[in-house]
Amino acid sequence: MIPTAKFGDRVRVEYTGPMSDGKTKNGLGRRVFEFTVGGDGVLSGINRGVVGMTVGERKQLTLEPQDAYGPVRQNRIKEISRRRLPGNLEPFVGARLAKISTTSGRRRKVRIVEVKAVTVVIDGNHPLAGKVLEIELLLMSMHAPTTDTTTQHRVDGDT
Repeated sequence: MIPTAKFGDRVRVEYTGPMSDGKTKNGLGRRVFEFTVGGDGVLSGINRGVVGMTVGERKQLTLEPQDAYGPVRQNRIKEISRRRLPGNLEPFVGARLAKISTTSGRRRKVRIVEVKAVTVVIDGNHPLAGKVLEIELLLMSMHAPTTDTTTQHRVDGDT
């Protein structure tokens, strides 16, 4: 019986992530990362998508926004006075800024999405929020959450 990835396994995957509109890459490109299946720190669609895969297997996933970076949240889009921007900044669409919350003191990355005469519109959503993503996964290695090395599996040539 060929072992398959399951919740709790530690896996190493390579992924590529063009957006479903086909116009652009999503900025992620081809990457390799490790995670524990079912754990935090990875998109829920990837977390569930790797379950049942075998080492060396490739899989195409279509991730709806709720399984990727979430929907666009309108409360994260705000129009602010240009006077609130750093004095030496000439605002332009696409500029990335760090906004510090006046209530919590937490930093949040925002993008300028519109420049007006006396205001700018900033968007605190992830750039891929609301997007359908097409992800290709390659399961490179996996091992069960034990210290028993007999449960480790790798793609040939993986180091």
